[in-house]
Amino acid sequence: MATGTLVKVLRDAAELRALVPAWEALAAEAAEPNPFYEPWMLLPALEAYGAGEGFRCVAVWDDGVLGALFPLRLEKRWRLPVRAARSWGHRNMLNGTPLLRAKSAAKCMAALLASGVAPLVEFEWSSAGGLFYGALAEAAGGAGSPWLVTDAYTRAVLVRGRDPRARFNSNMKNNLRRWQAKLAGAGKLSPVRLAPGDDIGAWTEQFIALEASGWKGAAGSAIACREDDRRFVPAVLAEAHRRGRLIITGLDLDGRPLARHCMLVGGEGAFTFKIAYDETYASCSPGIVAEVDNVRQFLESAGPSWIDSNTSRENTSYGRVWKDRRTVQRVAVGLSAAGRLAVAALPLARFAVHCVKSFRPQLRRGPALQPRLQER
Repeated sequence: MATGTLVKVLRDAAELRALVPAWEALAAEAAEPNPFYEPWMLLPALEAYGAGEGFRCVAVWDDGVLGALFPLRLEKRWRLPVRAARSWGHRNMLNGTPLLRAKSAAKCMAALLASGVAPLVEFEWSSAGGLFYGALAEAAGGAGSPWLVTDAYTRAVLVRGRDPRARFNSNMKNNLRRWQAKLAGAGKLSPVRLAPGDDIGAWTEQFIALEASGWKGAAGSAIACREDDRRFVPAVLAEAHRRGRLIITGLDLDGRPLARHCMLVGGEGAFTFKIAYDETYASCSPGIVAEVDNVRQFLESAGPSWIDSNTSRENTSYGRVWKDRRTVQRVAVGLSAAGRLAVAALPLARFAVHCVKSFRPQLRRGPALQPRLQER
């Protein structure tokens, strides 16, 4: 067995497939779970959305064991003349936490920083309080590499043992009663949940049709409207179900799908993947009503300890029901001399851009104000 640390830079899905057994073992023991970077999700994503010429996946071996996997893409960032290796992703994920084994996390991070994969590396939307960030800070500090949190936001998370329904205000409680009564007047409301022996193909078709019936279908952003999503989503849901890693809850109205919430299990937690509801009943807020029932099912059933909403900062809908929060952040690390300079200069560059934007309205108003100044 090989000893020491070995770094390999892979450039396509074919090279990654050769790692699948070791990759599966790494994912099972990852310090922070990320199903989007497991082989059963990442390989179909690369096939559906395209890896791109800038794709780089850094695999770090520690004493013959795959200790870390960093899926990245090379691109220009912040209008600076340096290339960054940024977390690889696609439109259906907002989690760029790489897979690392806890016992060798800092060592594998140090190996990545010494790999020369790019002048700088930027990690997308990883937990601000997780082991990954601790390993990154330790490795960057040891290498003298500057790092910077370039962006951050909080998103809703559902935690077992912390029932958010107890924290609903009176307005929310009154609205819920009104919405539930209105829906009950339209038909029989029935909670539903995907079972191990269910036909996942039928559940997937129902979900795709439900999503396409609403604003996403009209906007062309529904799964049914995009060829790459039509390839990726059914394949991933089928494999997640086969692995026992898929949770789908929802409500039916007179036996027809009213709302669905799809979640992917990773480690002790889970991540929201897709949601949809019937907008015919928008006045009854079926998405909120179904999410409250999803909370009930989550707390009353065995399963993950938490669910990450996996939403952007613009999405505030979960926050109306889920009351706990998780901070996620982008972190940039300078590797080469040019990358270190870029990371160190970024705050000043952003301040300069802010100043220019602030002065533009004043400059535009200047000529109009000039006659008034002369009169005075």
